[in-house]
Amino acid sequence: MVQHIALMMTCNEADCIEEVMNEHTKYFDKILVLDGSDDGTEEIIRSYPQVKYLIKDRDLIDKLPNHKIEDGARQFLLEKAQEMYGYEGWITLLHGDEIFYDNPVQVAEAAEKEKAEKVNWYVMNFFLHTSDMGKDLESIKSIQERVTWYCPGFLEIRQYRNKKGIYYNLGRGGKVLAEGVSWRIYSKFPVYKHYPFRLVSQMLKKKKKYDETGTSFSRIYKDIEDAKGCFRNILGDFKVARKFDGSFHEFEMKNQGPLWWRWLRSYRYLPVRIGNPFA
Repeated sequence: MVQHIALMMTCNEADCIEEVMNEHTKYFDKILVLDGSDDGTEEIIRSYPQVKYLIKDRDLIDKLPNHKIEDGARQFLLEKAQEMYGYEGWITLLHGDEIFYDNPVQVAEAAEKEKAEKVNWYVMNFFLHTSDMGKDLESIKSIQERVTWYCPGFLEIRQYRNKKGIYYNLGRGGKVLAEGVSWRIYSKFPVYKHYPFRLVSQMLKKKKKYDETGTSFSRIYKDIEDAKGCFRNILGDFKVARKFDGSFHEFEMKNQGPLWWRWLRSYRYLPVRIGNPFA
């Protein structure tokens, strides 16, 4: 039986973390968390018995280059996971504002059969649409019911084979894949849902914090001046916005064509400019 371990990073997602954790714990009973929250997210996460280890970002700052939490900080979770569970099976990366559409355990086991070492996932970026203006969004508890518009987005690694010799560079950002994982990639691209823009209050609170601290943040928030600015017809620079109707259509694994065709087709949806608007 293939072992599945999840490494999770979270920061101030108390408004959605219960729903996200309820989804994640359908698949994983070994979850290790790096949390940077001060809004109650930590307490909710700790209530789940599937969470076997949790460390706060403040406890790592002095160990990191430039005293800054980057993607490379996953090294502390990876080391702990291998200490606790060894070097078998698959690592899956979780975040506090993401929900898997496809079953990650089934995906990893299919990748195992192909002798792949990593899995690229399609991200569908959900956001508040102009058609949502005037709705009582606060009364809709479920983010999956509240936020229904999305832009098809990038490919990003969310799973890789657990083995000896893999590691993260502590000071590196913008790369979620551990070093030492081979080029062999799973032939299908499963889908996950990303909910960075969930409520007007959440977006304005995040922008205020960014303005006060001068923290580097999503360019989307730079354009927000008031509540009205939280609603968009399409995310910045993306080409397509759709309302979720229960299917992701051509992005569904059963509908995916050859690999070369998927790469070619991606230009229909991705930003004109180079770079990730969520970086």
